[in-house]
Amino acid sequence: MTMRIVGDIVTVRGWGFAGIDGTVAETPEQAAEAIRAYLAQPDIGIVLVAQSLADKLGGQFDAYKLRRTMPLVLNIPDSTGAGMHGDEIQALMQSALGLHL
Repeated sequence: MTMRIVGDIVTVRGWGFAGIDGTVAETPEQAAEAIRAYLAQPDIGIVLVAQSLADKLGGQFDAYKLRRTMPLVLNIPDSTGAGMHGDEIQALMQSALGLHL
């Protein structure tokens, strides 16, 4: 199973360095479209969504997150998140992926 990310360009490229492919979404509509496309792919196990986009999707994101089928849909801090700095984002990636960057 693979993992995908939906977020702003900085977040998607950052996770891309760790080998996670994704989709850059600038609007909630683009994010919802990307999430739906990933949900339809049987080889995807986890879809990560940047917090800023998850917030804009509101209840629609909650419905994705509360689904009881694969893939899991999770929100993560992104490059626009308050209080998130490079070191914190790196620590999050290391924890999520089990890698030392």
